[in-house]
Amino acid sequence: MEDLKSMLNSVARSLESKSTQLEAKVEALMKLPDRIEVENLPKTMAWAMDSGDRDLWLSVWSDDIRYLVPQYDIEINGKEALKEFGEAAIFTAEERKFSALTNIMVDVKGDTATGRDYFMHYGYPIDQETGKASEERSFSEGTHLYEFGKRDGVWKITKFEVYLNRRQEAGA
Repeated sequence: MEDLKSMLNSVARSLESKSTQLEAKVEALMKLPDRIEVENLPKTMAWAMDSGDRDLWLSVWSDDIRYLVPQYDIEINGKEALKEFGEAAIFTAEERKFSALTNIMVDVKGDTATGRDYFMHYGYPIDQETGKASEERSFSEGTHLYEFGKRDGVWKITKFEVYLNRRQEAGA
């Protein structure tokens, strides 16, 4: 009888352990659609910026976005202010842009998420006096930190921080 009790206890512990493992896998699978959608936001941001698609670029940000570049003391609050910044600093500042994001990591918790990536950006600056692009490219590299939120069922970037590790102007 003791052997039977021992065997049943062993089976119960094994089932409990497998149940916990299964619950963790189901939870991870349930987050997968949100994770994919959140991971696509930075990619969409970069492609839209490089291709000059202002509407697509604006679509990834929440209306109450906080866009920060602490090293340059830049803090932009709200989508309308970001639209003006984008026009002046992103869409008309250089030609033939190329941005690469690597090691994109996100952590989804309900209707919020956090994320980070490394970036490299290359472009040919436009001389504001002549309107012509430089023959030499500038580049910057660093880290992006993100906060995301679900707004009316759609994921948006709610906070974006840029930390430059290196920047080199054209011809430098």
